Amino acid sequence: MAKNIREVELFLFDLDGTVYIGDNEIEGSFAAVNRLREMGKRICFFTNNSSRMHTDYIARLNNLGLRVYSDEIYTSGQVTCEYLLDNYRGKKVYLLGNDRLRSEFEMYGIELVEDDPDLAVIGFDTSLTYDKLYKFCRFVNDGLPFIATHPDNFCPAEGCPMPDVGAMLSAIKLTVGRDPDLVMGKPHRTAGQRIALKYNLPPRKIAMVGDRLYTDIAFGKNCGFVSVLVLSGETTAEAAAKSKVKPDYILSAVREIPDMLV
Repeated sequence: MAKNIREVELFLFDLDGTVYIGDNEIEGSFAAVNRLREMGKRICFFTNNSSRMHTDYIARLNNLGLRVYSDEIYTSGQVTCEYLLDNYRGKKVYLLGNDRLRSEFEMYGIELVEDDPDLAVIGFDTSLTYDKLYKFCRFVNDGLPFIATHPDNFCPAEGCPMPDVGAMLSAIKLTVGRDPDLVMGKPHRTAGQRIALKYNLPPRKIAMVGDRLYTDIAFGKNCGFVSVLVLSGETTAEAAAKSKVKPDYILSAVREIPDMLV
């Protein structure tokens, strides 16, 4: 039986394909978010993309016309940083990530090193080089704890998708025969558990809204959240009908959500 969206107090929104595409708002999504706020609902934008700092997403949404505050953005990079502080505080990290992800880790006070790390963390590295990838493989091959910010195989981009963390994980697995010990982002439960604790809400009071079945909706199902698929991005109605991952609700776009609550 589908969960009741009217009981939801916190709405988690994916970004690209859900509230905007590229540099354009998906029609009515910003007004819907503001209307949910007026209804007393809490809002959080949760993205797997760890190639940017949370402050970058705040600036991006503000520039697009939606006012967003620092506690309304959550990235897989932030989830990873918080997990490291809880479980590996004071440990040295070799990070496969670009300068923005490195800045996020440093802002959390995590020590990043090039040699003799205590663990290896991989994020979406848009500045990846062969030398960096091979160095990471050596640390993983040595048996260091191995953590990934998220599992996405590709990141949508104009003209051609970009290889994402999942593609790099495949290369590492083929090279040294190891999967990560822990993956932090959607659809894995670690992030959902942190969100439920952060907002002090039971899972049935939280909704995950997104356009990807295998990350957004699977995440909602894995965490016990209300799951809302929007057909404004990657997933078509035909694909949703054939999928084994079944959302609680299927909508054409975010703009339909407020009217479901009245």
